[in-house]
This record gives sequence, C-alpha cells and structure tokens, in this order.
Amino acid sequence: MNIALVPAGGIGTRFGAGKPKQLLELAGVPIIVRTLRHLAGCPDVARVVVAVPEIARADFDRLLVEFELADRCTSVTGGAERQDSVRLALAAAPEAEYVAVHDAVRPFISPELVSETLKAARADRAAVVGFPATDTIKVVRDGLAFETPPRATLYAVQTPQAFEAALLREAHARAVAEDFRATDDAMLVERMGIPVRIVPGPLRNIKITHPDDLALAEFLFRELRIES
Repeated sequence: MNIALVPAGGIGTRFGAGKPKQLLELAGVPIIVRTLRHLAGCPDVARVVVAVPEIARADFDRLLVEFELADRCTSVTGGAERQDSVRLALAAAPEAEYVAVHDAVRPFISPELVSETLKAARADRAAVVGFPATDTIKVVRDGLAFETPPRATLYAVQTPQAFEAALLREAHARAVAEDFRATDDAMLVERMGIPVRIVPGPLRNIKITHPDDLALAEFLFRELRIES
C-alpha cells in the first residue's frame, strides 16, 4: 500500500504572515488544499497523512471537511522541525509499504509525477524528483567561495520523495539514535549507503517559502493557467 506523507508542521515564522503559510490562499484556496487535492487524486495513493502544528490542527481538520478531503486525508500533530513531522506522519501509517513525502507548500505537483516517483521507488527503494542545476554552484565559508563543484554532477532536488517504508523507518530511527539532522529524507537514506534514483521533474514545481514565491505562484496559476 502506498501512503503520502505531508510535513506541514511549520508555523510560518519566516513568511511573516501571522499564521502557517500552508494555510495562506493561492487564488482563493488554501495552498495546502491545492497540494492535497493532487495527492489524494493520485490513483496510486491509498491515503494521505498530514502532520500539522498543534495550534492549527482544528482549523486544518475543518478544511479537510470543507473541501471534501476528509475521506482520503487525516492529520497528526507535527514536530518542531520538518524531519520530526515526517517521522510522526510515518508512525501514523504502519500499513504503508511505500511512502511518498511531499512538501505542503508545493501546490503544482501532479498525480502523474507522484505515481512516477512511487514507481521508481518500487524499483530502486528510494527516488526523488529533481532537475539538473542550471546555475554555477559555489561552496562558501565565511562569505568566501573556495570551490566550484562540476555542474554536471549537481541536481536541484524537490518533492515528492518516495521510499520503501521500512527503509525510511530505519533511516529515521537511526537519525534519532544518532541525533542527526537532514534537510530532506533522501539524505537520511543516503547516509545508510542506499543510492537514490532521480526522477526528472518540472521547474514549475516550486516551493512557497517567501512572499515572493506566493506572488510567483499566483502568476503561474492565473497568467499561465498552470493548475494547482
């Protein structure tokens, strides 16, 4: 069984909106609702588990009912950081054989890309959506660049990220035991010596982190008619 996990435990401090950014509206609909519609609409996903802040959980559960998502989506209380929220959502899906982890604020995902990523994970145990880096990347310390990795070896990684559920459980358990923090789940798997398959993804699969990102998302939705 495939389960989608959505870490949405942040309270939006960096965004400065006064409430979790995932509850802000994109073209009149909460960002997280647009994201969940695509995940819940994927025929290869049995259900979606969303980790949300305790202070926003009641509001979120009302959204699930209002937008007719409660039959496919359930909530759990998220953790202090993204990694904690994924672990808590994963614990609430003991029946999962494979999981797809997706950012709450990437509303331009498609059900087809979720399916493709899960398919890659079934073949290789772990897969992430990404695309080749187009900018030159510098390694910087104390404001000084001292190394330029070959661009041909660099990919910008997005979500969804899909994994064999047992593998991801082990990766998170090791991280807790060793007090290790990662910026994504693929990093937890990589440190176990497991290679991760790259699934080509679209540039429009943006993450809404800052106010400028929300303005760009509004443009993509309204002007280019990219559905979310």
